[in-house]
Amino acid sequence: MSTINRFVKFEKRPTGAPTSEIFSVQNKELPAIKAGQYLMRNAYLSMDPALVGRMRDEDNYAEKVNPGEVMHAYGVSQVIESKHPDVKVGEVRLGRVDMQQFTISNDNDAFKKVNLGLAKATHFLGAVGITGATAYFAMRDIGQPKPGETVLISAGGSSVGTVAAQIAKLNNCRTVAIVSTDEKAIQVKQDWEYDAAISYRGKSIEQLSQDIKQACPKGVDVYFDNTSGDISEAVMDNYSLGARVAVVGRLAISNLTDTRLDKGRRDNNIMLTRRVKRQGFVILDYQKKLRGSLIQLALWVKQGKIKSKEDIKIGIDSAPDAFFRMLEGKNNGKQLVKLADIDDKLIPDPNWVGRMLISKWFPSNFLIRKLS
Repeated sequence: MSTINRFVKFEKRPTGAPTSEIFSVQNKELPAIKAGQYLMRNAYLSMDPALVGRMRDEDNYAEKVNPGEVMHAYGVSQVIESKHPDVKVGEVRLGRVDMQQFTISNDNDAFKKVNLGLAKATHFLGAVGITGATAYFAMRDIGQPKPGETVLISAGGSSVGTVAAQIAKLNNCRTVAIVSTDEKAIQVKQDWEYDAAISYRGKSIEQLSQDIKQACPKGVDVYFDNTSGDISEAVMDNYSLGARVAVVGRLAISNLTDTRLDKGRRDNNIMLTRRVKRQGFVILDYQKKLRGSLIQLALWVKQGKIKSKEDIKIGIDSAPDAFFRMLEGKNNGKQLVKLADIDDKLIPDPNWVGRMLISKWFPSNFLIRKLS
């Protein structure tokens, strides 16, 4: 009996901000897997701002998606058939599965095995996954927040931004969010305990800059830049001496067909006089250190030091809508799409292994330092 794979097709590159016409949902019959291959049933898909960068026909840090292909997306999946010697039926894996119900692969390294004793499946796409690891490494290696400093986070209500804010709090910092609306500013203060939150929508660069100055009277010591564009230009006059900037995302310029069209002030004078360190961050550079960060993040989640919220849509047909909800900031928590349940009875590796790694008696800190 044949299996039908329902998927989101990338129809064409957007000419401005992505719109619904770039996607269609279609069916295709799955071929039988060959020797060396394995078949995964995708359980959850992650909707991430970085997917917009893959749509552009330009050099990027990640592989671009071409018209006619299945739209890219990361997800958590379960192996349901295997003809690969190193892949077992029932394994739960994390990787770029794309927006589809099933994924076939012959690469054992492309999808990381995860243990559901360490964290629940959805957390591997949020606080204990690539999202959390992005915040963890960008803060640790670039931001380097110190007690008493002010950490400013653009897209402060996003899944990456909220984890970054909580890590800053763990370092006894003052946290300030930049979000879209006044209503969102109230919400993120309630949900994520920001010390202050300001909105950008409908404001000039100068107005936003003045709002940032009010919210950060001692200056911005660490700027976690999820947006780029005009929002980041508004931050420029508010850097403190020795400020650090982690450039993580480009959400504010997602409407541009070519990112070279993003123009603003040249900031060399500020960079020089205030000794600002500004560095781009790409999680792909940290693949070999990922396991250590996931253990640390899972430990923080278990201890209640890091919390997360999820906004889950159901079914592959809802994936385009979920994508645009995320892009427009309408989601309330990490935007996910659920496609299937994970069958716990099929999992070959016991969950106690993951639970052991974050137990009170296990030397987690030693392992975290060694792996990250």
